[in-house]
Amino acid sequence: MRRIGAGSLLLAFTALGGCKSAPAPLTDADKAAAQTLMTAMSTAVGASDVAGMVAQYAPDATLMPPMMQPFHGPDQIRQFYQGMFGTKVNLGLTQETADGSGDFMYTSGKYHYQESPPATGTEDGKYLMVFRRGADGAWKVVAESWSANAPPAPPPAPAKAAAKRRSR
Repeated sequence: MRRIGAGSLLLAFTALGGCKSAPAPLTDADKAAAQTLMTAMSTAVGASDVAGMVAQYAPDATLMPPMMQPFHGPDQIRQFYQGMFGTKVNLGLTQETADGSGDFMYTSGKYHYQESPPATGTEDGKYLMVFRRGADGAWKVVAESWSANAPPAPPPAPAKAAAKRRSR
């Protein structure tokens, strides 16, 4: 019986596609691209620009808002944002982490959501976004989720009914 050397085995394994190099680490430019996307999202929210928001997502993206079913793809994501823009909104996103490799990256951080006038609604929370680099080299959001740091305010208590007087 003929013995196969380790070098021959490695060469055969590589030829069959079994040995692939590790994905390239992210560059500073990749991380900056994520920040640019998040800035574009904040700007689009402030301008009530639904098309500008949807443009940041990949065609197969999933949006997972808190206490709601997920929204899949551009049409459902567009519907979500159209419902949000009944009021003037400012959204501040602060990226705290950005990591990944190859054609995938994630970022996480905190957000501040403020409706105008300010008395109508405000929220602070955290987010997680997953990005994928397309064939054209552009990064797009493929998954996004967020949650508030505090539970929603309870609804106002119902007004008490006036007590009826008993007649004697």
